[in-house]
Amino acid sequence: MKLLLFGSSGQLGNDLRIRAEALHFDFFASVQNEIDITNRDQVFNLVRKIRPEVIVNAAAYTNVDLAETQQAECFAVNRDAVGIMSLAAKEVGAKLCHISTDYVFDGTSEQPLKETDPTNPINVYGRSKLEGEKAALDILGDRALVLRTAWLHGSRGKNFVQTMLRLFKEQKQIKVVNDQWGSPTWTGWLAESILDLVRMNCGGVMHAVGAGIASWFEVSQFILETVNKNLDEEFEVELLTQTTAECARPASRPRYSALDTSLIAKTLGREPQPWRDGIRAHLKELGYKVE
Repeated sequence: MKLLLFGSSGQLGNDLRIRAEALHFDFFASVQNEIDITNRDQVFNLVRKIRPEVIVNAAAYTNVDLAETQQAECFAVNRDAVGIMSLAAKEVGAKLCHISTDYVFDGTSEQPLKETDPTNPINVYGRSKLEGEKAALDILGDRALVLRTAWLHGSRGKNFVQTMLRLFKEQKQIKVVNDQWGSPTWTGWLAESILDLVRMNCGGVMHAVGAGIASWFEVSQFILETVNKNLDEEFEVELLTQTTAECARPASRPRYSALDTSLIAKTLGREPQPWRDGIRAHLKELGYKVE
């Protein structure tokens, strides 16, 4: 299968490239410094040249706080570029797998959110991603697969796991939010799932996150406990709780954004990877000896 990837330099893009090559996909990745995904001519020229069977869009504007003041830039990448890719895919008869987010929800739910639950983003980033979803589905219909994921972490790129490991070395006390709940998702598992899904005849919206629900504080506890079990000299760190309100971030965050994964489990014939196993796998990639 001929696959074109946008967003190859990110943590998910890196894992997609590694696994696609291992599975012998006819794989092409756009290089960020050579193509502007918001430029219609550049995107169309690349798609016409490669003529992929499927396009995977893992590119996104992801700075949630900065998006509040850089709205034009955020929408250009998260909405307009998706529309351009979708039109280019339609021209050459390709499918599109577009990566979206739990931030399309407002966080007021008390149970894992289904694909059919009402969306109501509470920040600019979430609104831009929802508009990107709509662009892909409006243009391509069931030839577009929108995968909503959340709390991504991988060995390449900035993420919560990498940040906590750095802070363990730098600080003796670390405050972590304990009133936001979601599902950490290892990009290695997500990449494998994406490559399985693009080889199947499925479209529409699907939720793809690690199994289980945790707060950021619970995730930080697990990371610390796991690495300390396998170090000759443990990190001497005290983890303290704090509320979202105490963080005073520019953009609002959903309080509860756990996603229901019944559909992807049924489609793939297997349950998603438990979030703790994902973090163990991430730590192993970094060289930690994890049981």
